[in-house]
Amino acid sequence: MSRQNILLNYYNFDGDWARCHLKKLFANKPRVLILPLAYRPTQAWDNESWLNIYGKDGEKYAAIIKPFAGYGYKEGETDWLNPYDERDHLSQIRRAEMLFFTGGMPERALKRLDDLGLTDAVKNFDGIVAGASAGAMLQLKTYHITPDEDYPEYAIDNGLGLVEGLDLEVHYLATPLQDECAERAHREHGLPVYKMRHEGGLLINGGNITVMGDVTVCK
Repeated sequence: MSRQNILLNYYNFDGDWARCHLKKLFANKPRVLILPLAYRPTQAWDNESWLNIYGKDGEKYAAIIKPFAGYGYKEGETDWLNPYDERDHLSQIRRAEMLFFTGGMPERALKRLDDLGLTDAVKNFDGIVAGASAGAMLQLKTYHITPDEDYPEYAIDNGLGLVEGLDLEVHYLATPLQDECAERAHREHGLPVYKMRHEGGLLINGGNITVMGDVTVCK
């Protein structure tokens, strides 16, 4: 299996706008490993607090698992990487056919991957790598930050480099600030910036980019 990348805004890729492009990828129900590593330090700091967010009865569990249920996954058919448990996380990655990174703060997820000694395993993963919001941004070689409640100012940061030659403006609402930051990123780095609305995403297979749903490009 050669690597394919799915870049999303949110956990809604079971919608018709994405299903028409992704149904073949999910036809044989690839083994999914969900990696919720982009949480804020105030959200989780140990096993109990992490489970309160991402465990079966946690705050975000139902929203994350919903699109997989839409493709036929039953309870327990997705695996979860908990950075605070005693499982062999490297083996979890090796068994998976799809890695799914959840949203939050991309640099936090990258730091936790590094702390867990899993960065190289993800970079060398030969399957489907998907993610929403921060989970999409961290797949890029470089990505820009548009100021919001977590980030006080515009910035450029480095990702995993699984996807090159483009940048993203996630959760695009056509605000002047988002347009300004997308145009600045394009101007400074010469890359097309794909501005993805709520029902928007990209499917990347090799050098081929398939636009899914509501996406515009600054280029």
